[in-house]
Amino acid sequence: MIRIAICDDDELACTIIEEYTTEVCKSFGIDTECDIYNGGDSLIKHINLGEEYHLIFLDIEMKPFSGIDVGDYIRNTICNESVQIVYVSGKNGYDRQLFEFRPFDFISKPIEKSAITKTIQKYQRIYGSRNNVFHYRYGHDSYWVNIDKILYFKSRDRKVIIKTIDLEDVFYGRLESVKEQLGDCGFLAPHKTFLVNYRYIKLFGPDKITMTNGEVIPIARGRRADIAKLRITLENGF
Repeated sequence: MIRIAICDDDELACTIIEEYTTEVCKSFGIDTECDIYNGGDSLIKHINLGEEYHLIFLDIEMKPFSGIDVGDYIRNTICNESVQIVYVSGKNGYDRQLFEFRPFDFISKPIEKSAITKTIQKYQRIYGSRNNVFHYRYGHDSYWVNIDKILYFKSRDRKVIIKTIDLEDVFYGRLESVKEQLGDCGFLAPHKTFLVNYRYIKLFGPDKITMTNGEVIPIARGRRADIAKLRITLENGF
């Protein structure tokens, strides 16, 4: 299930995005749930009330809260890095302003179904159709963690450190077993001791990855070419 928010003060644009998104997801066998908001203030209000989304189609030119204002609120005020923002606009020239909010994609108006298809395909390539919960045990206790909130896993001796946006924990296990449970959930292995959540990568360097929380994770020499190719594949398609 992918939860999608569509935010645009143009009701026709919302209807078109909802129709295209529903049709495309159905053709890919993806269950979806769409909520429509006709203003950035309404979207912010519902997020504060506990609504969570995987993907937000966000118009830039809204008043009084523009898509830039909403993106800033999501990334910098409530520090939500898991939701993916797709900016929608009839104008160009916003690239520099939007870069700070790490947008997942950009769609131009008038909206075409092919653009929605490309975005959904990209999302599916990176994050797949996944179970949103990771399960692990420590001692006699069991724990469940929302995958969207996991930054990375790190192996140390016979233990695995799990780092989320809220906490750091540890359990006995191997990264290979973790990787099998995650499946196609958008995790990369830049180093034999790390599994990194793609959505929390802020910057790719030639020999390291910088996470959104500022942590730096090395890319092993033997994996640099593969990571570079995988990044291009995920972002641009096959």
